[in-house]
Formats: sequence, C-alpha cells, structure tokens
Amino acid sequence: MLSILISLSIVLVASPPNLSATEVGAHVVFISDSHGNCEFGEHLNQLLRSVNNSYIHSLAIGGSSPDTWLRPNQRVVSPLGIEERGYTREPVIRPRKLVKTTTPYFPDFLQKSFAPNATAKKLTVINLGTNSLAPINLQKDSARMVRVVFEQESDCAWVSPPNSRRWSNEKTATYYQAVRQGIEAAGEGGPSNKKCLLIDSGKLTNFPPELPRGPTVDGVHYCWHPELIKRANLWAENVFSQIKSYFALDVVDP
Repeated sequence: MLSILISLSIVLVASPPNLSATEVGAHVVFISDSHGNCEFGEHLNQLLRSVNNSYIHSLAIGGSSPDTWLRPNQRVVSPLGIEERGYTREPVIRPRKLVKTTTPYFPDFLQKSFAPNATAKKLTVINLGTNSLAPINLQKDSARMVRVVFEQESDCAWVSPPNSRRWSNEKTATYYQAVRQGIEAAGEGGPSNKKCLLIDSGKLTNFPPELPRGPTVDGVHYCWHPELIKRANLWAENVFSQIKSYFALDVVDP
C-alpha cells in the first residue's frame, strides 16, 4: 500500500444548518478501504452531506476488508486512516496526512455511531472488497456485515470494488457476484425489514490502460493523477445518484 498524502481541499458550500441530535433526520455511516482515502471517498462524503437534515460519519482505513472489520479480538492497525463527521452542507476539509488507525469491530462501531441519533433514518454505505483474499471470503463476510446493518435497523448500500489494472473484468465481476450472494444470504431486510442496494462499480469505472505506471499511477487507486481524480469524482457522482434514487433521499440545493 502506497503512503498517501492528501492535500488540503476546501469545498465552498452554503452555510451548514445548526442541527441538534433530536433534529437529525438521516444518519449516514460510510466506511471504506483506501478508495475512501482518495477523491472518491472525499467527493462521496460531500455528496452525502447534501442530504437534508443529515449527519454523516465516515471512516476510511487503507488495507481494510470486511474480514478486518469483523474481528472482535484481533484488531488490525493501518497507517492509512481518516475519520470524518459532518452535517448537511458542511464542507469536507481533509487533513494533509492520514493517521494510524485501529480497525474497529464493525458491530460495536455501528452501534456507537448510531446511538446519538436513535430516531433518525439510518443508512450504512460500505465500500469494501478490494482487499478480500478470495470471493468466498467476501461472500461470507458481506453476509455478516449486512446482517449487522439490519440489526441496527439501518438500510444498506454496498459499493463493490472498482475496475483496476490488476484485476481482469472477470475478476471484478466475480467479486461483485460474491457481494450479491452475501446480501442474498443475509436475507432481504432482516427483522427490521430494511433494504440493501448493491452498486456495481465495475460498470461505473474503467482504469485507463494508456496511463504509464509511476508515482501517481499504481493501477489500483483513483488518486493523485488528474485523469484518475476526474474518474474518481464521476464514480462518486454515479454512486450517489443510485443511492439517492433508490432510497428517495431528500437533497438540499447546493
């Protein structure tokens, strides 16, 4: 995993509302691997903050996978973490460096995140799978994670791994199918009758083969290079469009 430096960026938006916990209408949790550390995660985070009366809690951990989020007694430490919190319209202002972060146990993390806004509509966005060892692992772990989401009475949106130079189109599709089977195994809605949307990033991304490998092009991350940043932002916009439509989210004007 490459060491990642993220330059400070400030997005100019309208002034955020002054919301108390009792006024939060939608509480969104967004977890990711290193794709969340890059422009995809930054832009999707900002788009999620366009949801009316919302509170967004995000945690991206480089190198993480569903497996590492599901270990209650063996926490995995990554030097590539970034945790962010914000309300509707608040700008995403990222630090210059990522920080050492211990991957939390997913059930505990989700419960603690949702606790302050217990009456709000809940949505959990998961962007994991690139670091899974094999499709069968991803299938089993995604089922476990989705069950945890449903137990918290939250809806779910799973963003599958994107196209990359290291993966063939067939491998990308295989990992997508693994998540799909995991969601099906979790049981649609669970006891809380919630929904889980699966977004096929393989159809939303294309790592440009013409870019020569170098310091800003590693074949996996949509970071650092202007063309890859452009594609990362488009990926985030397409993902948010599907989430907004599927869950009928109320979005404020820019």
